[in-house]
Amino acid sequence: MDDRISRRRLLSTAAAGSLTVGVAGCLDGFGSESSDDDDATTDAGSGPENGDDDPADEDESYATACEAGTGFLETTFEGEFEAAGEYYPHEYLEEYDREFFVDYLEGRFAHAVDNYDLTAANCAESTDDHDVIEAARDELDVEVTAGEWLTYELDLETDGETASELMDVLALEIEGTWYAGVVDVSGQDTEVTVEIAEDDQLIDADADGKAAEVVVSVIDEDGEIVPGATVIATDGSALLEDVLRAETGAVPDDLEGAYDDLEDHQAVLNFDGRQSLRDDQDMGTIELDIVPPSDTNYIDEQPNPDIRVVRN
Repeated sequence: MDDRISRRRLLSTAAAGSLTVGVAGCLDGFGSESSDDDDATTDAGSGPENGDDDPADEDESYATACEAGTGFLETTFEGEFEAAGEYYPHEYLEEYDREFFVDYLEGRFAHAVDNYDLTAANCAESTDDHDVIEAARDELDVEVTAGEWLTYELDLETDGETASELMDVLALEIEGTWYAGVVDVSGQDTEVTVEIAEDDQLIDADADGKAAEVVVSVIDEDGEIVPGATVIATDGSALLEDVLRAETGAVPDDLEGAYDDLEDHQAVLNFDGRQSLRDDQDMGTIELDIVPPSDTNYIDEQPNPDIRVVRN
């Protein structure tokens, strides 16, 4: 591999029992847990919202941690998984080669790339005091001269709607060059999923009003309730006019008074005629994703149950 480091470089630290490569929420649920180490946190707003460098320039190295992190995010949301895998410094890890990361990135990011556009990535906060940085120093077979744990504010756009989410990025300086990627602490993440009552698993393609309202619950892998999440509905094989977002514990304004018994871990998806089927379909699906509550170790990585749309 060329000794000169491109802006397409990506670093994700991976070692059994210590760190695993991961993307905390964004690509399935578009949220992440942001840094909880506040002692050394500083404002990193001077970093670029979006990198100004030519994306095709493969000889240019990153000057700052924020530039490296922004390059990682831009490359990922452009769907350039081959480029990200090609420039991953896998020579510093024994168990993972380039193809592993290409497959991993495609599996984790493909849904987000297909449905969301990254319009801005603001490097908002930085700290050099984080357990993940120290773990990376121990696990990588190279001297890490500096490290920063960055929190980014991401502006995402889909179907004319915008959303702002947080993502944490680890940036490491190796031999004078900054690398960046996303890491999760192994063994501390808890999977969340959607639970749908049997009566709400099917809705008619022509349903509106009460018949098109679906109540879902968010629970973790142990069956415990998860308040403070957001459920996102998007079209699968069925059609959905707009992306639908519902906060748990919050009744939509147009349904005020109709769900006084709604619990903190439940959300109301009011489709109200937005769902439909193609002419050649008798049944289709609407897909559900979860944005876990911030500042938690919840993740949404596994497929959630679908809502089935049927033609009667």
